[in-house]
Amino acid sequence: MDTIDLIMLAGLVLMITALVLMYKCARGKSCRRKMESLADSITSDKEEIDFLVKRFGYLFEEMSADHRKESVLKDHAARLQELINELEYQQNGLEADNRSMTHINDELKRSNTELVQKATRLRDEISCDEQTIRDMGKYIDSLKRIREGLEIALNNLPAEKVHYLSEPIFSLGITPSIRSHLEAHGILYIGDLIHLDESYLMEIWGVGPVTLEKIKSKLNENGVWFGMDVIRVGNHWYRRKQELKTD
Repeated sequence: MDTIDLIMLAGLVLMITALVLMYKCARGKSCRRKMESLADSITSDKEEIDFLVKRFGYLFEEMSADHRKESVLKDHAARLQELINELEYQQNGLEADNRSMTHINDELKRSNTELVQKATRLRDEISCDEQTIRDMGKYIDSLKRIREGLEIALNNLPAEKVHYLSEPIFSLGITPSIRSHLEAHGILYIGDLIHLDESYLMEIWGVGPVTLEKIKSKLNENGVWFGMDVIRVGNHWYRRKQELKTD
């Protein structure tokens, strides 16, 4: 082999050696990059894991706080339930008392109604008894008057006849309309006016204050007046002798 061939062989070996070295160098750089990339990935994963750990810690603290709140709420709920039970017990008691009071109120209303009815009956009975007593008094007075009238008629009771009282009411000088109203009430003679009350005459239609004063003046002119104590015998009126003496 000559020198040129040796040189070419040596150059070829150098080229191959250079290529091998270049490949190894390139492969080494690729491994470093992979290692660096892996290291970066590991670092990033570690940061994410740290973040997740911190977040888990926060969540655990929140869960603990929620658990404490839940315990407090359970205590409040238990107390509220006790209060509700107590209020329901008191409500039942109040409802029972209310029913009892309603029953008592009904009893009182019935008793009050019965008492009112009894009081009304008693008042009506008393009113009837009082009216009966008044009627009996009037009847007794009328009997006394009749007896006195009989005594006078038999001349057993000294009396003087009041002639003016036997005159008809038209002699008072009243108008025909007023006279007809008085006669409609049974007032036919002047003597019928004597025992009447002035207010009663005022209630009769047509007998006003002016007419009443005119009647009183006419009576006084003839020596008689309202409320005069006289005794009627038929259509005649008499006055006791002892009354004349006292006057």
